[in-house]
Amino acid sequence: MSFRHPLTTLRHYGYLLHYALVRKNYEYRLVAPKKRVRQTKFRSYELYNRHGSDVLLKALLLNLDRSDVVVDVGANTGTYSLAAAANAPSAEVVAVEPNPEVASQLRANVEANPFDDRIRVLECGLGHTDETREFHLSNYDELGSFSSAHASAWEAQVVETTPVPMRSLDSLVESDVVPPPDHLKIDVEGFGVNVLRGARRVLRTHRPTVYFELHDSRGGHDESVAKNLLREAGYELIPVREGWVGEPTAKTTTPKST
Repeated sequence: MSFRHPLTTLRHYGYLLHYALVRKNYEYRLVAPKKRVRQTKFRSYELYNRHGSDVLLKALLLNLDRSDVVVDVGANTGTYSLAAAANAPSAEVVAVEPNPEVASQLRANVEANPFDDRIRVLECGLGHTDETREFHLSNYDELGSFSSAHASAWEAQVVETTPVPMRSLDSLVESDVVPPPDHLKIDVEGFGVNVLRGARRVLRTHRPTVYFELHDSRGGHDESVAKNLLREAGYELIPVREGWVGEPTAKTTTPKST
């Protein structure tokens, strides 16, 4: 039997208790506290504001114009989507979340706000192909992933798997399911590279600003590959805490088979 430090055990059970309380709050819709990011306010059933100092989110809000389109990949319970819709009075937000339970929580948060008609939830994954893949559900809800390694990080455990549809952003935009984005936020456990591979035509044609959150290398995530994909698409990368902002430049380079 492997030794687990007492503080690690305490943290593990603290997480489990937190997620249990949050699930009950969503189930009964008990209280949706007001959250604040910069001057933007919205409500959600999360018990505290985890993203109040999120640098990537603040960058998105600073760049956001009134009628922009935001595609939020890995929306989780919707902090980016809610903040964007609250910040820009005519913005359209597409919130993409593959985890069925978390997508239900996301919808609850959308409905708790007066701008719910401007946020659309897509319950699917984004990748480089259109297919169906097994999604690993974690006892730490936010760690659910198409990668079992990511779903079991931080002492978490995979509790079950479920088939989830995966689409590429290129196919969603070309089939008019999703409007061409002005802003593309990517925060997916270990699959950011695949999201970029499936968005090559969108990046080259529509030139959204990209907000990319970094994760570690579990499940094959490769930071250098992601950087190369964006640079080849003609993006300048601006490092920020826990990720980078990709700003489109005037020129693109010849694509490679990355």
